[in-house]
Amino acid sequence: MEQNAENKNAAGRSSREVIYQYLLEQMKQGFLLPGSVLNLSEISKKLNISNTPLRDSLIKLEAEGFVTIYPRSKVVVNSLELEDFPFLYSTIGNLEYMLIATALDKYTPEIIAELRSLAEKMKEAVKHGELVQYDGLHYAFHDMFVRLNRNKFAERIILPIKSRLWDFPRRNFIKEWFENANKEHDLIVDAIEKKDLQALEYAIKDLHWDFDYNRPYIEKCYHLK
Repeated sequence: MEQNAENKNAAGRSSREVIYQYLLEQMKQGFLLPGSVLNLSEISKKLNISNTPLRDSLIKLEAEGFVTIYPRSKVVVNSLELEDFPFLYSTIGNLEYMLIATALDKYTPEIIAELRSLAEKMKEAVKHGELVQYDGLHYAFHDMFVRLNRNKFAERIILPIKSRLWDFPRRNFIKEWFENANKEHDLIVDAIEKKDLQALEYAIKDLHWDFDYNRPYIEKCYHLK
């Protein structure tokens, strides 16, 4: 019997969400590279899911910038171009600053300690070249800002952008870039602990999410010019 978009699998997720997460993971792991044309029939058959949830998941992926749908033709995985980064970086920088600044009272000593623990673990991961471990810790660190300030509009904007930036396969491991990022994480936590908004703005907007500051590393890491 044909499934519909609201049917649930064993894990309780809708068919639409199953396809969405599957395609994101395929892109993250490098099985679906930028420029790839999706084989929709193969995906439907592999996941045993009908066209309706497949279409819905593709519409969501297109809205988030991952793919382009050419009606009655094909669906192509988008490339992440250098000109995309200034907008993506400035958007996240402004949103993260806002999320933290408007919820400073929620950053208890326990939360500060958790952020510092994540930051230290990220340093160890970079030291040993454990990028998969680093990525998980990095997500957890930045996700704290979203979790402590449940602004649904900011969350709907920021999460797809982070996925767009972090889930595409990197071409190079630039150790210096990751080490700099770890220093910036420390500055962010220091500013939060001191409730110093000026220092927070500098750490987030002028360093961590500033395109010009990060551009040399972005170009090397993603082979972009």
